[in-house]
Amino acid sequence: MIRKNDYFKLGVFIIVGASMLIAVIIILGAGRYFETTYGLETYFDESINGLAVGSPVKLRGVNIGRVSVINFVSNEYEEAQGGEARYVYVKCDINPDLFDDIPEKEFRKNLHSQVTRGLRVRPTSLGLTGQLFLNIVYEDPASSKPLSITWKPEYTYVPSTASTMSRVEGAIAKISKTIGSLKQEDIESIIADVKSIVGTLNDIMQTEGGQRAGDRMLDILDETHSVLKRMDTLLADPATARIIPETAGAITSINRITTDSADDLIAAAAEARKALESFRQASAVLSKTLSDPRMDAAMNEIAPTLENISEASGNMTAAVAKIHNLVNRLNGLAASEEANIRSILEDTRQVMQNVKELSGDAKRYPSGMLFGAPPKPPKAEEK
Repeated sequence: MIRKNDYFKLGVFIIVGASMLIAVIIILGAGRYFETTYGLETYFDESINGLAVGSPVKLRGVNIGRVSVINFVSNEYEEAQGGEARYVYVKCDINPDLFDDIPEKEFRKNLHSQVTRGLRVRPTSLGLTGQLFLNIVYEDPASSKPLSITWKPEYTYVPSTASTMSRVEGAIAKISKTIGSLKQEDIESIIADVKSIVGTLNDIMQTEGGQRAGDRMLDILDETHSVLKRMDTLLADPATARIIPETAGAITSINRITTDSADDLIAAAAEARKALESFRQASAVLSKTLSDPRMDAAMNEIAPTLENISEASGNMTAAVAKIHNLVNRLNGLAASEEANIRSILEDTRQVMQNVKELSGDAKRYPSGMLFGAPPKPPKAEEK
């Protein structure tokens, strides 16, 4: 028989067990209320069937947060009017631990700069289940323009872009509309034109000229194949691979030589211009003197003119000598740049190695490309 004390013990056991279960649920569920998250909001002008509260938010496959609110924009912002009121409002909670716990102000600033570079939120399907998650991707800013809004977002705003399914549906709708706009007469006319063109081409190819044209086209294709084969052989030669960097290095060296000698070239050109101007003035004076009817009276004034011509000739000789010296300097500098060209090639190989290491870091730590250093390694649990 069950005694009264047994009922009491059973009741106490049920009460204590239920209390412990409720306490565990509260402890496990209350953790979200005490964790620090940064808000991010976006809007969609399409159906987001399959997206639910708690759906993950990913950046290049890394889970960085979850969807916390799904609503209509008209319920969140009273300023929304017209078509804007039909937007779907989605708020996300982003975990700052993945971004080295940067301040929220800096987080907003970084996201805003990335939005101008094409950062967008795209609904993406998880597979055959039909469930969606939010994938943060980069799009061309010119082709993926943000939705028009007339209110100030409460949280960090990242524009959305159409999902893949939405784009496919839009393309199919356009094709269907285009086909539906065609009339039966238009289709029959197009088919008749195509048949006529095919018949004309067939008649032409049956003639002697058409056959010669076909043979000529085959010859051209054979020659093209031969040329492409020769080009492949040339490009496969290791010497060809060295020509491009060596040429680039030589051009750089010549550019540097020209830049270093720019002052000398300008000075030489100025002196040559001055000498030519003096010679031109002297020639003008001489021509005027010879054409003057009073040439006999002006013979006594020719001596200064001859002196000007002599001075201009001297200046011209000096300018030519400076140009000759400058050319000799350029030849010497070009001959001395061979070692520098080899150093430039070695530096280029080092830069390519650094780029390879940087791409490896980007694959291991994708979030570091946006917000800084890679995530800290997890701390070992204390025993």
